[in-house]
Amino acid sequence: MRLRQAIDVYRIIGINAGAAKRLGANKISGIFFGYVQQVSLDMIALTICIIFQWENPNKPYKQNSVSGILTRLEKHKYTDVQAKNVERFGRKYGNTAECTNPTHFLRDTVDAFKRQHDASLERLRKYRNTHVAHSQFGARIKSLPSIEEFEAIFDFAVDFYKLISDGILNIGPTGFPPGAGVGLVRTFKNLGLADALFDFPLKRRR
Repeated sequence: MRLRQAIDVYRIIGINAGAAKRLGANKISGIFFGYVQQVSLDMIALTICIIFQWENPNKPYKQNSVSGILTRLEKHKYTDVQAKNVERFGRKYGNTAECTNPTHFLRDTVDAFKRQHDASLERLRKYRNTHVAHSQFGARIKSLPSIEEFEAIFDFAVDFYKLISDGILNIGPTGFPPGAGVGLVRTFKNLGLADALFDFPLKRRR
């Protein structure tokens, strides 16, 4: 999933920036890796906005956004096992309601998550609209969500898509290999940054 790759690259460049700078520009180009980090941020904003965008009910079209999937599940006939999988997902994200209609229960769970992270999603949407999809003169972004927020949003998206692929449609596991991040750390080490970090200390990636 490109979101996993983009978050990893964005994070790895940030946590290794100080050590890389100390090596000097002749070893590691701060301009180049700054550009790569910026592109990664653009990808994070764009992908999260795609995942959480809502379809226009007057102009429905097929897409793999959360709302697009929920729309296509409206007529789905759930088995007892599938309904239990939906309920388990909802419980994990704080939905304590009775799961009498799995699609509605799932939609309520998504809505609650979006409300909880509304400030972060709105800042990303504004950044996407003014700096990525369009270049708006004079647009200023005071701050962007933290890495922790990116990870929380990513984790929810992973759980949602795994629920759909594994728990409802039974089309096989959804994997998200951290290839780009591992490759970037290897690149830093090859450039002389022997102690290049993949992540913040004492944290584990999904």
